[in-house]
Amino acid sequence: MSRRCRIIVYSILIGIAAGVLALVIKLLFFSGLFVPTLELIGAEHIEINMNETYQDPGAQSTYRFMDNRAHIIVENQVDTQKLGTYQVIYRLDNADKKVIRQVTVSDTKAPDLRLKGEEEMTLFIGEDFTDPGYQAYDNCDGDISDQVKSTSTIDFNNSGTYEVRYEVKDSHGNVARARRVIRLLEDPLNTKLAYDHDMFDNTMFEWWFNKSQDHQRTTAAKSEDWLAAYSAYYQGPDEKVIYLTFDEGGNDITYIKEIADVLNENDVKATFFLTRNYIRNESAFVRELVDAGHVIGNHTWNHYDMTTLANAESIDAFVEELTQEEKTYLEVIGEPMPKLFRFPRGATSERALKLVHDLGYQTFFWSHAYYDYGSDVSKQEALDTLLDHYHNGAIYLLHPSNKGNFEAMSDFIAEMKRLGYRFDTLDHLK
Repeated sequence: MSRRCRIIVYSILIGIAAGVLALVIKLLFFSGLFVPTLELIGAEHIEINMNETYQDPGAQSTYRFMDNRAHIIVENQVDTQKLGTYQVIYRLDNADKKVIRQVTVSDTKAPDLRLKGEEEMTLFIGEDFTDPGYQAYDNCDGDISDQVKSTSTIDFNNSGTYEVRYEVKDSHGNVARARRVIRLLEDPLNTKLAYDHDMFDNTMFEWWFNKSQDHQRTTAAKSEDWLAAYSAYYQGPDEKVIYLTFDEGGNDITYIKEIADVLNENDVKATFFLTRNYIRNESAFVRELVDAGHVIGNHTWNHYDMTTLANAESIDAFVEELTQEEKTYLEVIGEPMPKLFRFPRGATSERALKLVHDLGYQTFFWSHAYYDYGSDVSKQEALDTLLDHYHNGAIYLLHPSNKGNFEAMSDFIAEMKRLGYRFDTLDHLK
């Protein structure tokens, strides 16, 4: 290679080396080796609502590849109690360098509007409505409860579902809304029954039946035809169907919740005849029963012998035994009670049946029961009697007060299903 060519090559190499060196020096310079860096963490512009706490994201700095944040001086001008745009300035005490963040304090937040009391209420026609009230608080204006406006769609003369709507606006135009649902219902206690029933015999008889033999349909205290005149039944149609019913008035010992779990696990629906006080005292459980598809029947308020009230002097008390329970059911469930009735202890009369019929109810006795009040009934004893006397359309009367019924229930259901039977609720028996 000639001397001239070598000079040209060397010149090119020297130029490349100089360029690389300049780039390295530049990178080192801007990486903080010679001059500290300073940059914001997070956005250059932040917006917050008035009276909210401002959490500053901060800034970062490096110098000679080391953390240089200790040399950052922060000038925070943000006043969250006043609307406006403020600056947060970050400076270095070891370099003439600064960065700025803009912080806007505004009010875009709606007031906090909260209802006192229940958001869904049940009222009866004739009752006074007292609004439980409300509370409104705004991040800028403070307590503005006195500025809440309410409007109502309630027609107090007609049953239905209505709303009370609430609205409040703060000084910067932010609006909050809420609503309360009001279910206005006919009051069952307004039910009156004109008494002209003296022509019906009021001789009390307690329900009895002949136990099924060889799984044949059975006979009982009154014939099906006699009962039909009063919309009363003791067995269902001659089909492979079983009706499980449970009477509960609030025993000290009860396995009703365990029985309900077994029914639900086996996808079996049953009918529960409950007293008014039980519905009131166990309202959450009663709602669970209804939600699961079980049916609640009327078993009276006080579990009286209803024949003692089946006369002109006591007719209002007779009616109230049913309507007090209806009203409690409405309050708990929010819808009318099914018109299914069972006399306490099965004690009735023709007159009492007629009175219940005139109140719009169907009455249900039973075609199989056994002495299951005692807590000492074993699983095997319960299972044996349940299986020995099943028949088409059987209505079983059972009490949850003994553990045997609970322990036998799953096996009984499985065997009935194996034999081709289905289970149903009494509201489907017409």
